[in-house]
Amino acid sequence: MEESKAELERLETWIRRLSKGEVANEVEVEANKGTTLVKLDKGFLLCDFIIHNGVSDESGKWHEGAMMTLMDMVGSWAAFSLTLLHQITVSLSVSFYSKPYLQEVVEIEAKAIAKKGRMTSVTVEVRDKHRRQPLALGVIWMAPASNNNKPLLPSKL
Repeated sequence: MEESKAELERLETWIRRLSKGEVANEVEVEANKGTTLVKLDKGFLLCDFIIHNGVSDESGKWHEGAMMTLMDMVGSWAAFSLTLLHQITVSLSVSFYSKPYLQEVVEIEAKAIAKKGRMTSVTVEVRDKHRRQPLALGVIWMAPASNNNKPLLPSKL
């Protein structure tokens, strides 16, 4: 139980540093710049995000690729908060309903909803913060990034 709390605190610190551009690569930093962590629990994450120039398309709306990148990352954080293992996406399906404009504020809510073997399923919903209208819904299946939590057998070659 104590390990779980410490890992959630580490995750929270990492998310806050990422939103300030202090860690990770350029794509992750740009996609997350301005993300505000609102709530983090085991298997649940809620963030606010302000659409900025770095993630907008030529019409001044949130670019779909940038939206999917952030949804994938927030989903992986929710999966990590449940499993305490770094996760990679093996399947991602997103339905887009509407695209917000620059400077609009959105909520991103991720929930780990199922676990089958080593796989974790996460839903990620993006909503307009003020009108509460859904903008996008994603379903992601994730798996641990490595097998380091299991002993490796020596090769028979």
